[in-house]
Amino acid sequence: MTARFPRPPRLPRIPARRARLGRRGGRVWRAVLRAAILLVVLVVGVALWWTEPRPEAPDVAEAREGIEALRADLERETAARQAAEESLRRAEQELEIQRAEVRAFADDIDRQESELLVLRDELAFYQRLAEGGGGDVLGVRALRLQRTGQAGVFDVAFQFYRPGLNRSLDLDWSLEVEGRSADGEDRVTLDAEDLGLDADRSMEGLRLLRSQRVRIRLPEDFEPQRLTLRAVARDEEDIDPVTEQAEWDRLLEEEP
Repeated sequence: MTARFPRPPRLPRIPARRARLGRRGGRVWRAVLRAAILLVVLVVGVALWWTEPRPEAPDVAEAREGIEALRADLERETAARQAAEESLRRAEQELEIQRAEVRAFADDIDRQESELLVLRDELAFYQRLAEGGGGDVLGVRALRLQRTGQAGVFDVAFQFYRPGLNRSLDLDWSLEVEGRSADGEDRVTLDAEDLGLDADRSMEGLRLLRSQRVRIRLPEDFEPQRLTLRAVARDEEDIDPVTEQAEWDRLLEEEP
């Protein structure tokens, strides 16, 4: 019978275990690397997909086209309105110019009509004067008052007339100004001497018409109210004296 000896125990193989651990760790790292690569590829793909222009839906594209068409219509309408407003402004300016011209023409026509009436009156007066109409009388007309630019100094213009050419006439005339002084309420009458009238207050050989212009000076603080012109025929008892009165302010308003 063969004797059996006990088998000694096996010692562990440390190098072999390390080898197995190294191969397992390599597989893990490769798996992690693959996962990282896949993740990067996935991220890059998602980014490319997100940034890639995508075709719009038909409804969105149609709405965008409608908006662009409306915007273009709005721009055209705005330009047309601006052009219409500019045309309206020019038309209003031209209309205002035409209205001003019409007013100027109307004023000119009124002025010419007024001048024509005056000329007609003058013509009728001279016709009556030359024909001796109205009898053997003495008359005064065209009494006017004019400023001289000096305080209290005025020019007085007037005309004496006698119809007909039968004979000449000598006359004497005078001026008076009625008014009030600044420090009193009583009416004051200034005669030719008070007015500083140094002109000859007589007229020789009046035949038909003769004009006269004299200068008067009012005292300070005197308020004139009425101007009176009187004339009397010299040595002609059958010819009545003539008097012409006018309000001071009215004469100034009629100043040419």
